[in-house]
Amino acid sequence: MSLSVPTSTLEAYPERYLAAWNQRNIANALAVVHPKVHWVDPLLPEPLTDHDGAAAFFGGAWQGFPDLAFELVGSPLVDAAAGRVASAWRMTGTHTGEFPPGAPISGNAFEVFGTDVWEVDAEGRAISVRAFYDSLVLLRAIGLA
Repeated sequence: MSLSVPTSTLEAYPERYLAAWNQRNIANALAVVHPKVHWVDPLLPEPLTDHDGAAAFFGGAWQGFPDLAFELVGSPLVDAAAGRVASAWRMTGTHTGEFPPGAPISGNAFEVFGTDVWEVDAEGRAISVRAFYDSLVLLRAIGLA
C-alpha cells in the first residue's frame, strides 16, 4: 500500500462497514467500498471487482433478507503497516425474500458468525474485502443445503 492509513481509520472501519450493511442505503454502502474493490465472499462464484458488483451483492442480500443485521463481535485487529483490519461479526436475518434468484422463500431465520479482513485506503474505503464464514450454516438454515 503506497499511502499510509491512519490507525484510527482502520480501527473505525469495521463499525462503518457493518453500519453500511445495516442502513440498507446503497449510497452509504458504496461509500465504504473502493470503486475497484476486490471482494471475496463464500457465497460469490467469483470475486467482485467494482461498484456494480458490490451494489448487486448488497441489493440481493437486502432483498432476500429484509431484516439482515450485522453486529461486531469483540474488538478489531489492526495491522497498520499493511493497511489492514480484521473483525469478527454476527449476522442474523430471516429468509423472506428471493435469494438466490429462483430459490423458494423459506421464511427461516438464521444466525451466522464470521470474520472479515479489509484492506483500507487513506479515504476509509475497502480496496479488498475477504469474508470468512461457513456458508453451509446459512444455506442449511434457509433450506437450500
